[in-house]
Amino acid sequence: MAHTNNSYDNHEGSDMHPDYNISWINYSDKSELNGSHNNHHLHPNSSYNNSDSLDDYYRYKLHHFEGKIYVYVWTLLVILTSFGNLLIVAVFVRKRMRTTTNLVLLFIAISDTLTGFVTLPTFIHVFTSGNLEMVNLNEGWCEAFMISKFYISKVFHTVSVWLTLFLGFQRFICVLFPFKKQSWFTTRRTLIAVAIITVCAFVIHSYHLSERKADKKGYCQWTIEDPCVETCIFLWMTLLLVHILPSLLLLLLTILMIQTLFHPNIRKDSFSAEQNRERAQQNMKASIIVVCIAIILLIPEIPYGIFILVTVIKTQSGNDILPLETNRLFHIIHEICLMISFHANFWVYIIMNRPFRDQLKFMFRNSINKLLQKRVFVSINTVSREMNTSRYHSTKETGVNEQSNFL
Repeated sequence: MAHTNNSYDNHEGSDMHPDYNISWINYSDKSELNGSHNNHHLHPNSSYNNSDSLDDYYRYKLHHFEGKIYVYVWTLLVILTSFGNLLIVAVFVRKRMRTTTNLVLLFIAISDTLTGFVTLPTFIHVFTSGNLEMVNLNEGWCEAFMISKFYISKVFHTVSVWLTLFLGFQRFICVLFPFKKQSWFTTRRTLIAVAIITVCAFVIHSYHLSERKADKKGYCQWTIEDPCVETCIFLWMTLLLVHILPSLLLLLLTILMIQTLFHPNIRKDSFSAEQNRERAQQNMKASIIVVCIAIILLIPEIPYGIFILVTVIKTQSGNDILPLETNRLFHIIHEICLMISFHANFWVYIIMNRPFRDQLKFMFRNSINKLLQKRVFVSINTVSREMNTSRYHSTKETGVNEQSNFL
């Protein structure tokens, strides 16, 4: 599908009126991109072969704040989140922790980790390969960078959002109908729901796979066709299915769950006399944890959803959109807040989930004990070998002395 750059004049801060591609995800400042590919845009350390033509490279504009944030802050947050989620998975796969709620939490931890982890190789390469204003990428790196950032990462982010929504619905039903939990939310049905959500997420964002990001004009960017038809359909679909609808439903479920948990009349009907007090308390604690996880996710999602809605409306109506630097800054803030919210889930489990905390302590104690036992065993073997060696030499010397005395 042929694409043409649809652009607006920007009258802020410059008389040159730099143009911007229409895209709520990524649009480039073409006033600094137009023209031939000059050597001064290449970083001194970039892997450029003189036998290659500069026309084979694609430009991606950088801003002064992107390199340090993505290389240091983003990488650190992804590593911390991955480590915390690794512990979450290690705890929830244990036999004593295998419940349908924990199963969903386990898959949320996996999708949260992959949301950031899949971007690390391309982010580190892109944001350390250029100068302060521009990086030149070959077609392979351009496609890999754009697909990892705007397809694979977005897919797992969508999975996390919809799994959190499914978890909220599950806990809300468990609070209202505590005796229906075992029959309605079995392990098999939960796994089927997780599989359906994952497949749908890949399908929703599959439009990015068919769109070539390294365009013929030498830019590494996602360009929207003029007039905007297929791309605008994709934008509205992702806006509704990834941001607006899940956020509104999750917000509604969270409010209803809070009312159900803390409203005396509702709780009286929810927890019948047949249900013992301990089980009711555990059910309530699990629901409170889910409410906290939902609120933590909604904090970055609601403002970002509003921003995307306004930007898409402006894009389709032909109004001016934000400058590239402001757009990138807003996306970075959202991504950092999102990764912080993913990592915050680990501390919610640590603080509020006693079984999780106990199992984590048991795992660490068990690992330390095994390590100490291994060291003691190695030390005993070492001492034993040294004693045997000493006895051998002592016996040998005694035999030599006796033979000398005999002679």
